[in-house]
Amino acid sequence: MPPQKIIVIGAGMAGIAAARTLHDAGHDVKILEGRDRMGGRTYTDHSLGVTNDLGAAWIHGPIANPMTSFAKQFGVETAHTDFDNRTGTSLMAFNADGSPIDTAQFTTGLRYYTAAYDRLFTSILYERPGKDVRSMADLYRCGLPGVEELNEVERKGFYYSSVVRVQYGDAADLHEIDWRLSNRYVKLPGGDLILHGGGFGRIVHGLAAGLNIETGVIVNAVEYGEEGVRIYTNRGEEHCDRVVVTLPLGVLKAGRVAFFPALPVEKQAAIQRIGYGNYEKLALKFPTCFWPTEPHRFSYMTNSDPELFTSWVNVAHYTGAPVLVAMHSGSRARHTNRWSDEKIIGAAMKVLRTLFGADAPDPSAYVRTGWESDPFSLGSYSFSAVGGHLDDRHTLAAPVADRLFFAGEATHPRYFATVHGAWETGVRAAREIMKDE
Repeated sequence: MPPQKIIVIGAGMAGIAAARTLHDAGHDVKILEGRDRMGGRTYTDHSLGVTNDLGAAWIHGPIANPMTSFAKQFGVETAHTDFDNRTGTSLMAFNADGSPIDTAQFTTGLRYYTAAYDRLFTSILYERPGKDVRSMADLYRCGLPGVEELNEVERKGFYYSSVVRVQYGDAADLHEIDWRLSNRYVKLPGGDLILHGGGFGRIVHGLAAGLNIETGVIVNAVEYGEEGVRIYTNRGEEHCDRVVVTLPLGVLKAGRVAFFPALPVEKQAAIQRIGYGNYEKLALKFPTCFWPTEPHRFSYMTNSDPELFTSWVNVAHYTGAPVLVAMHSGSRARHTNRWSDEKIIGAAMKVLRTLFGADAPDPSAYVRTGWESDPFSLGSYSFSAVGGHLDDRHTLAAPVADRLFFAGEATHPRYFATVHGAWETGVRAAREIMKDE
């Protein structure tokens, strides 16, 4: 079979994976990217004088993870983030008034969540299968076993692990998350590696070397049929034999790109049923560090409504740079996204001064994300939403008419919401195109 002309829509990790695989197999491949940069929902910022990944920032499960190999290949520095405080020194937790929380007791509560969840999961799944439990909130209302035996401080750690961290993992609120479908996610072993020297940006540029990538090309419509594929963009028309669609789920949900003929009904339904969440960051640079540099992160047990500024990453721990990153997810992210820069920085500083002293200086620089309003993402990453079907991700991934092939983290049945999941789907889509060669 002669080389095919293939267009990949999107220069995120899935698009680069598809293009890399097809290009190396000898096909004529072009990537069309609406942004003025590559990387999609990985975005490494250097405006604060330090590597700061404003999108994906961790390799979740470095063992047998292709991103680990790529990080070594392209000279990206990584370090473990100890989310469970196994060392006993990776975390500092604070009450709403800024007083320190006993780290050992807080950690006991953090770690108890996994055991309690597994016990309740088994109980609902096998002992009470008829019980009407769909969301994570429903699950918790059944009563996580043994929680009543935890003391007050341990319960704070348990709350942080069972509510706050779950929201960050899915970029959604508990009532939105389908607890059974969420268990389809598989995390690779080895903990979590943060990329602090070069970031995902260096990996993206390394993998994209030599590929034909056109940025600033906004795809408006895709027309496909027996004669091939015609793509309508802000710069005119493109023609090809096949196309790999790596549009983020939020863009597909919003119908920003029209398909002619329309996508199959079952694929459209899957697009709407799969959840798509929000996760935002605020990075603050200061003249000097006025906080301890040893902990990987800080947890703040606020009594505000909604609960804001509960999670901070201590960039100084990894690089020595006086930078802190606050994160919000789900409805918390949507709430703060309505705030001005002045308001969110003011709220952040009120918290930091509560924790570390009233004389904490104002930040000298900052950078803030806005994934929810970004027209090329319209959100952060997928999650398993209440009302979803077990095969939705397979349906989303399925080719259409042997012309359209789909990739992206939302199409992965096990590694969704991860960079390595996105990479694998791009390789999978490329192999689907080449299957008859």
